Amino acid sequence: MLMRANALYEAREYVRAAELTGEMLSALPEDVEMRYIRAAALTGCGLYDEARAEIARIRAVRPDHAGAARQEIYIDRAEDKIRTQIEHLRALIAMLTERIAAEEESRAYCTVFLASAYSLLGEALTLTGESAEAVEAFLASSRLETGRVQKAIEYSNALFAVNYLPTHLRGTYAGLARGYGALFADVQALASAADAARGHDRLRIGYISPDLRTHPVGTLMRPLLHLCDRSRFAVYCYMSGAEDVLSQEFRAAVDAWRNIQGMTAAEAAALVRSDEIDILVDLAGHTQDNCLPVLAYKPAPVQVTGIGYFNTTGLPAVDYMLSDVHVDPEGREDAAFTEEMIRLPHSHFCYTLPEDLSAVTPPPMERSGYVTFGSFNNFSKVTDEVLCLWGQLLDAVPRSRLLLKSKLFMSEEGRELAAERFTRCGIPVERVEMRGFSPDHLAEYGDMDIALDTFPYTGGITTCEALAMGVPVVTLRGESHGARFGESLLTNANLTELIAKTPEDYVHIAAALASDPATLRALRENLRAILRGSPLMDAHGYVRDVEAAYEEIWARFVQT
Repeated sequence: MLMRANALYEAREYVRAAELTGEMLSALPEDVEMRYIRAAALTGCGLYDEARAEIARIRAVRPDHAGAARQEIYIDRAEDKIRTQIEHLRALIAMLTERIAAEEESRAYCTVFLASAYSLLGEALTLTGESAEAVEAFLASSRLETGRVQKAIEYSNALFAVNYLPTHLRGTYAGLARGYGALFADVQALASAADAARGHDRLRIGYISPDLRTHPVGTLMRPLLHLCDRSRFAVYCYMSGAEDVLSQEFRAAVDAWRNIQGMTAAEAAALVRSDEIDILVDLAGHTQDNCLPVLAYKPAPVQVTGIGYFNTTGLPAVDYMLSDVHVDPEGREDAAFTEEMIRLPHSHFCYTLPEDLSAVTPPPMERSGYVTFGSFNNFSKVTDEVLCLWGQLLDAVPRSRLLLKSKLFMSEEGRELAAERFTRCGIPVERVEMRGFSPDHLAEYGDMDIALDTFPYTGGITTCEALAMGVPVVTLRGESHGARFGESLLTNANLTELIAKTPEDYVHIAAALASDPATLRALRENLRAILRGSPLMDAHGYVRDVEAAYEEIWARFVQT
């Protein structure tokens, strides 16, 4: 009965699992494991008070029950109690570490829960902006995992969290990505030099991603899938996830569509290999649910990453990174990258205006009487260095306010944690508006006069959306690949005057805009037209540049 209840829970049939375990517990009230499954099923049903009551009953018998502690943490997370969640995770990690050291017989059992606890801690710390600790938590989880699949997932989580670190902490992890490649050192490559003689009448391009759907990556892929030169290229898409309306649009536009969700990396790689893909393009890098383990098998002779990620994969099997001359100027090489840069002559991606874009509204300062700076970037990108600089800007512009959005702000505990950071960085909390997520985020740009880019992890689609809504974006020129995305976007949008060379310049540009209502109104009225006429939205030119790059790197392969 316990196994049956657990099977129902694993199948996400939470109501049935809760009913079955309830029936069994009426006869066996002391069965702790049955009660644990019931607590988990009740959590899955969203019945958190009932689940907590079951957890309390478990602890009355087994105070150190690891599963009960983890289930309580899941409830904390569901209720957006981020501070409580972190406290409970730290306590669970300490308890499990002590048990592993003291009890040989429970080591394997406790290690499973410890790996999970570290992963949950990394996720929570990333949300609160404690990125350095988040990286270490994910790495600890990866070390504890015994299977390659989960070990690679946690390692990817760590590498992604590194991108949130301020510049002065990044050097510690400069070579970390190569460790990801080491996880697949025993995997045999499927591609070979003989692939150069395939003789396809059209070059076969494969795009692989979990995000070929309504997602920023899906938006950026539209030109490449709709405007492809079908006389020279055949396009295959490998979708790893649930499909939506945009997925169906893409399915109809390409030569072949495969959904690889549920396949192992080896199975997906075999499918790519059987399709005889010449160039396989990864669109996810180390983002969530990525497909890098598939590329580790080298199913295509030439492999590229880019568009959806902005840092090295660390996989020797990936040959190139799609970039541009602004993100990676000629002569500037980053030793941390395992890929060779493909420098497009303009932009490394192309923005397309949403079809249902609402009308631009006048600058809010005209009705409020004060300037509103803002950022709708992921708040995890907002380091203390960024906050301190924003604090200087607020000091330079009397009565100005700061508008921010984050999942973190959707709960009281999250807002409290953020407020502590604001105070520590010299920003009066009363001058900050903290908004949670909402479905009409584009319309909310009507409440912002000037957008402030984050650094060294800059905005991407968020920057484009701000400009599309008539809001100028001030960015800081960076020193690394990912830190120059803002510079590339604004250069390709013909808005180089908004690119700051130094932090002081950043404050000066933003403050100068704030003191010039006429310029703000003119930008509000004209930015969308400026965008439409810029290289950033030149879809045909962009596709031409990318396809020329594909032909060049294929020619290199054939000649070697």
